[in-house]
Amino acid sequence: MAKPIRRDLRSLLLVPQHTLQVHLATRLASRGFPALRPSHTLVLGLVSEEGVRLSELVTALSLPKQTVGDLLDDLERWRMVERHPDPDHGVQKRVYLGPRGKAWATEVRRVAADTEAQWATQLGRSKMKSLRGLLEELAAMVEAPAPTVRRVRRVRT
Repeated sequence: MAKPIRRDLRSLLLVPQHTLQVHLATRLASRGFPALRPSHTLVLGLVSEEGVRLSELVTALSLPKQTVGDLLDDLERWRMVERHPDPDHGVQKRVYLGPRGKAWATEVRRVAADTEAQWATQLGRSKMKSLRGLLEELAAMVEAPAPTVRRVRRVRT
């Protein structure tokens, strides 16, 4: 009997992510939402209830300002986002979820919760709770800024 191949972490994380994306795409298509590119979904996922500045999106996405602006133009045309003057800054604009964007975000949360519940039933609630806790811990660790290393000057004696 052949020894099973040990999959790397990337492929182990990719399988459930892909499954969730398929569920999501199917549900959103059935609700009449446009087929969004992954870059559009990344932008939408960063727009909070309080809105977000273009500069914050540029930083978070590590993309050029023009590229993020083009993505926002698409999303605005589809009524997924709206741009309004930033109340804290006279020149800049804030990006908010538009009517379709709010409906999209609600549907995304619903599909994610349904999928997680299905997996919890299959995997067991305790294991799913542990998995979620570990993934949240890993995400927080990976997202945290790396500590700055202070160089110590050595004195020769």
